[in-house]
Formats: sequence, C-alpha cells, structure tokens
Amino acid sequence: MSNVILTLGGVPFRDMEVPEKISFGGQQRVAVQNLIGGGRVVEALGLDDGKISFTGIFSGSDAVGRAQLLDAARALGSALPLVWDGFFYTVIIEEFSAEYRKANLIPFGVSCVVVSDPLASLAAMVAPVANLIGNDLSLASALSGQAGMSLEGLSATSLAGFSVVQGALNTAMGGGGMMLNTAVSALNNAADASSGVAALGQLSGVSSQLAALSGMRSYVGRAASNLAGELL
Repeated sequence: MSNVILTLGGVPFRDMEVPEKISFGGQQRVAVQNLIGGGRVVEALGLDDGKISFTGIFSGSDAVGRAQLLDAARALGSALPLVWDGFFYTVIIEEFSAEYRKANLIPFGVSCVVVSDPLASLAAMVAPVANLIGNDLSLASALSGQAGMSLEGLSATSLAGFSVVQGALNTAMGGGGMMLNTAVSALNNAADASSGVAALGQLSGVSSQLAALSGMRSYVGRAASNLAGELL
C-alpha cells in the first residue's frame, strides 16, 4: 500500500508509513424471532460499523509533530476525515498509542470509531442507478468547500462534463502533492519554533484539502462509471 495516499484529519502518512493493511467493516444489526414449529423472522435493523484500526511507524524529522497531532486529536475527540484509496470515512480516534524510540522513529497504533460511512449506505445499495449517481455527486459537492473545487454545472445525466472534472481533480491532487512536499520541507528546515508551527499549520491545511479531493475523486469516478453503464 506504499503508493496509497492516506490521511487522518490533517496528518499525512507517507511512503512506507502507509500500513500494509487497514481493518474495516462491521455488522448488520438484526432482530431474529424464532417461530413455533420452525422457521424464523429476521428483520434488518441497520448498519453497525466496526472499528477501523491500523499500525505503522512515523519517520522523518516531523515524526514527533505528527504523532503529537494524532494524540491531541484523540484528546479532543473531534470528528476527522479518514481517507485512503477509494475509502472515505468520518471517524473519532478512540485509541492512539505510540512508542518514542528516536525523534525520527515512532511506531504507533490507531483505532477509530466510525461516525459516518457514506459508501456503505444500505439505501444506496438498493437505490436506482439515477439515485446512486445523484447521491455520489451530492457527497462530492459536500466536500467541495474543503477541497477548494466546485462541481457547479456538472450534469448527472450527461458524461460530457465528467472527464473535465476528473481531469481537474487529478490536476488539483497533483498540485496538492507538490504543496505537501513544500510544507514538509519547510517543517524540516524550520529555523525556530514559530516558523515550525507555521509550517505544521500549512501541512495540516494541505493534508485536509488532499483528503477532500481524494474523496471527491472517488465519488465522481463512481458516478461516472454508473452513468456510463446506464447509457450503454
């Protein structure tokens, strides 16, 4: 998974810091009534998402700062975006543990409780394709403010604008990656505490934007695939 972009809140995981595996999933809550004479009635009550957990090793000159950011987020109990590959969740860090070995070598473990999981909505799974497309575009639009990109004018019934938007999202993510590298370099070369704090703030902002762009790209891509299949 080393080529996967993974961010939790404003904290990026880079290169070999991205874990080999991320546990996710959950249960469907059910009510089971066993009938006299055999048989049963089963009623689905809704999703019960399990915890998302992973481990890794922070490295580099900003390893301590990023570990401290996650520990602070755990203490605050804030809802944070968790994004990797085609996954997007809103989570609260339930547990974070780290082991300081060196300033640039900090093994860690994270366990998150899912607040919302738009991609696993049962209603979306059984909805007509038109609703799936509309829901995905609505979810993508909800991230547009954080991503700094508008989907205004994109039609849910025409493929014409999808390739343009997808290209723009890819370009924006490429630019965001360059900005992330610049912020990391600024943090690594900070001359004093003040400039270090400023660089860390920039790193947090860029990471948050990349997380939103990644989520938008996933939703828009799935909407485009569903629309293409519908038009065949």
